[in-house]
Amino acid sequence: MSALVDQAIDAAGLSAVLAARRAGRVEECDVERLHHADLLALGALADRVREAEVGEDVRIYTQAPADDGDAVVVLPRPEGEVTGLELLRQVAIARITGPRGARVRVDWTRSGLELAQVALGFGANELAGLIANKRGLPMAEGEKLGVVGKKSRLEAAELVKRKELEGFVRRAGRTPRFDQEETT
Repeated sequence: MSALVDQAIDAAGLSAVLAARRAGRVEECDVERLHHADLLALGALADRVREAEVGEDVRIYTQAPADDGDAVVVLPRPEGEVTGLELLRQVAIARITGPRGARVRVDWTRSGLELAQVALGFGANELAGLIANKRGLPMAEGEKLGVVGKKSRLEAAELVKRKELEGFVRRAGRTPRFDQEETT
C-alpha cells in the first residue's frame, strides 16, 4: 500500500512538497500547489507527514481543552462556514505547513463526528468536542442511555459516548487517548 500511496503523491506532483517538508523548508509556491492539488493525494501526503511526526495516537478532548500555548491548529476556525471538502483541505494543509509535530485538532461539535473521523486520514491527530445528547444539549450528570445488544441495559451516558468516540478513532486505524484534563 505504501508504494501505491507514494505513486499517487508523485502523480499529483506533490513529491517535491514532501521533500521540502522533510527538509523543513516548505515555501509559498509549495503552499499554493497544495491549495490546487488533488484532494485525495493531498490527504495521503498529510497522512504520511502525520504518521512520521506524531504517530498513530489521537488525543480526544470531551471538554474544552486548556490553551497550553503549544503549536496547536484548531479546525474549523475560519469565519463563516466551510464545506466538508474545504475542511479536509484545511486540515491537510495545516499538517503539511504547520510546525513539525504540530497538534492538528478538529472540533467534532462543529464538523460532525463522521467528518472529524475522515479528517484523521487528512493529518488531524486530535479531536475535541462536547459530549451531547441527540438534541445537541450537554449530558446531564448521571444521565443514562440504553445500550442495545444481547443484553439490553442502561449505562452511564458519558461512558457510552466515550466508547462511541473510541470506536470512531479505532475504525480510522488510530489509537484513541482520552486527555487527562477532562477529569479535572
